[in-house]
Amino acid sequence: MELVINKKEFYIPNKWNEVSLRKYMQFMDTYNDELSEAEKQMHLITCFTGANPDHIGQASKSVINKAVKRLGGLMETKPSEELVIEFEIDGVEYGFHPNMRDLKLKEFVDLDNALGDGWENMHKIMGILYRPITNRKGEKYDIEDYDFITANNRAKVYLDSLSVEVVNGAAAFFLGIVTDYMKIMRAYSQVDRKTRRERTRQTKKLLRKTMDGTL
Repeated sequence: MELVINKKEFYIPNKWNEVSLRKYMQFMDTYNDELSEAEKQMHLITCFTGANPDHIGQASKSVINKAVKRLGGLMETKPSEELVIEFEIDGVEYGFHPNMRDLKLKEFVDLDNALGDGWENMHKIMGILYRPITNRKGEKYDIEDYDFITANNRAKVYLDSLSVEVVNGAAAFFLGIVTDYMKIMRAYSQVDRKTRRERTRQTKKLLRKTMDGTL
């Protein structure tokens, strides 16, 4: 469906795989629950279609109502949490980190720093987790070694190339692992040495189960 204002067309997304990470981040970053309903509608249309407030202000109420109804239906749905293993951008194949048990310290530290700001740094998190595939053998593959600068450059590409659907699946998978791990670590700090050894064993078992190099 197109939003047509003064013969200028703006596409209204119908599914989350049609919404780029940049648009969703803009929506999350600038949303204010204290806005009036009219202002919320304008904010929604601006973020998801690219139409600026001046364009929207020139549209008829009936046109705006149709756009809001379409976008309202989208907002009522939930993006898929299914992990997308691989995708291609401009002829380059990217794969999700195939063995998170072997995360290097610098990868973990940068992920931890980015996680502190949630969606604001989601493109940077994706830049670490999804990297160019360098070698493939059957269903298994290797990815490019981690480098902070190239990861940041890749993250900028992901802003417009990755959809909310892809990002949400990766975030759900990764954050699920982190949450389980942190629960164990918090409990670990509150028990005696003997029990800590058992908790450590359980932690390693969990990490092997959830990050064993196969997805």
